[in-house]
Order: sequence, then structure tokens, then C-alpha cells
Amino acid sequence: MFDRGISRLESYALNVELFETATRETDWLRSHPEARAADVNRAFADDNIDGIVAAMGGNRAMQIIEDIDESILRDNPTRFFGSSDNTHLHLLLNRLGWVSFYGGQLFPDLAVDSEMHPFTYRNIERAMFQTPFGGCQSAAEWTDEYDDPKTDVPRDWFPADGWYWHNATGKTVTGTVLGGCFEMLESQLMLSGGLFSHMIEPGDVLAVETSGETPTHAEVERFFTVLGERGDLADLGGILVGRPETPKGTVTKRNAYRLEQRRTIERVCDEYAENCPLVFDLDFGHTAPVLPLPLGAEVTIDTGARTIVFE
Repeated sequence: MFDRGISRLESYALNVELFETATRETDWLRSHPEARAADVNRAFADDNIDGIVAAMGGNRAMQIIEDIDESILRDNPTRFFGSSDNTHLHLLLNRLGWVSFYGGQLFPDLAVDSEMHPFTYRNIERAMFQTPFGGCQSAAEWTDEYDDPKTDVPRDWFPADGWYWHNATGKTVTGTVLGGCFEMLESQLMLSGGLFSHMIEPGDVLAVETSGETPTHAEVERFFTVLGERGDLADLGGILVGRPETPKGTVTKRNAYRLEQRRTIERVCDEYAENCPLVFDLDFGHTAPVLPLPLGAEVTIDTGARTIVFE
């Protein structure tokens, strides 16, 4: 799987340099956050590196932030690709004023499936080489099944219904996108000096998606209620919600989870910010195919034309 991910990076005519921590075991990485931070510093400081791709997510990226040299990141606006636990690094980069891409990491986005999904391939290519990113479209299909690298049996794919719009009153909003993985943003709110808790400015657009931990609807409600009580929801210009990974089971069960999550978010947001536009089921996060979302970029959400364009 690792080699296949590298090969697919090379298919974009890229020269790939592998850093040591990308191949280390999880237990070692948990015990050596300073080594992970050192690799991040070295990658951003290298003038010969035009893009940095995370190997995968995890659960401990918050530990590396204090050892990252902000001056290196500030002076070297290198494109960064990663999702899930990499939310913490995205927040730091976005606070420094740089655009980073939520998605496009080695596993699973690049390495899964015997053939890379065309939607994923095309949008990673856009994120790597196109500025601004421009408009985006919904994929025609989706899955949250996991690929079995030993068999390469095709995953089950489900028809996508497109984006779901709430509070689409015809107005247009433009703001800076920030956010990432729900569970990581939640942990940021628990930190007294968390990046996320001090970053939301009036007019910003929140991007959020839930992971394979499949949080309960009560947990999702609590997160958005906290944002409401802090005054953040009222400040937001809009919210983009990634299609959630669902509990395994029948299509009916999966769809029920997605629907109830959507209704939960709608209910809380209508309480604290009744006119805030919400767009659900975007293709970023823990489902496939993947659109690398340009965090830190300006986005225009036209609720009349129902378009989303990144500047």
C-alpha cells in the first residue's frame, strides 16, 4: 500500500522524498513527537520541496505543535496535504496566513483501490498545481468502506445525491475557510491555548467532518452548542459539512445516521445563527472519493446558484 501511494504521487510527475518518520511504527511515533516535529520543520525549510504530503492521520499530532518552528512555516508557504489528525497542523498553517489542503494524504487517499478514483485523482492534481483552486462539484458516488490491500476486491460504492443546502435563501457569502476533523476540533476546544478556539473571525466559513469514530448525535450537538454559546456560530458566514463516515450496516442504517447528523447540526445552528447557510455532504474527510479542501483560502458560497468557489 505504501509503495502504491508513492507510485501514484510519482504519476503526477513529482520527485518523492521519503522522510524517516513516515515509515516509523505508530508506537514509536507516539513516544517521539519531537522527531515528527523535526521532520515537519525540515520539510518546510527545504527550498527544493514544493509540497508536503502526510502519510496518514492518527491521534497525537497536537503533541508536535509546540516543537514546530513557526518562523520556518511563516517564511516557507509550502503546500501541505493531510486530513484527520493533521487538522492541528492545518490550524497552525492557516493562523500564519497560508492555504493548506485538507485531504490528499498518502493513506488512504492516494494508496487505496487497484485504480485511483478519477474524482480523487483530478482534484488532488488541481490542489497540487492550480491556484486558485476554483469551483468544485459533487462526486457521483461515494463509499466509506475500507479497501483490503491483500485482495484488492472492489469496495461497495453508493450513489451520491449531491449537496444538501440549508438556509439557501439566495444570498452570497464570502469568507475564509477553517476547520477540519470534528474530533480534532473538539479536542482543540479542550485545550486552554487551543488554536481553533482563538481563530474564528466574523464572516469565516467553518469546514467540519466526522471520522470513523462515528460520534453520537449527542456529541455532535454538544460541539455545536459550545460553538453557539461562545458566539462563534453567530459570527460564521457559512458552514461546509463533509459527508460523514457511517456505522457499518445496511444502506438504510448508514443513510439514517447521515440524516440524523444533518438534522442535529441544522437544529443547533438555527438556534444560534438562524440565517447561516449550511451545505452538507461535501466530498472531504473520511469518505471517498476525496476533494482536498483549501483551508485558509477565501470561499464564495452562492446559495442562489448553489455553487462553491475557492479563490
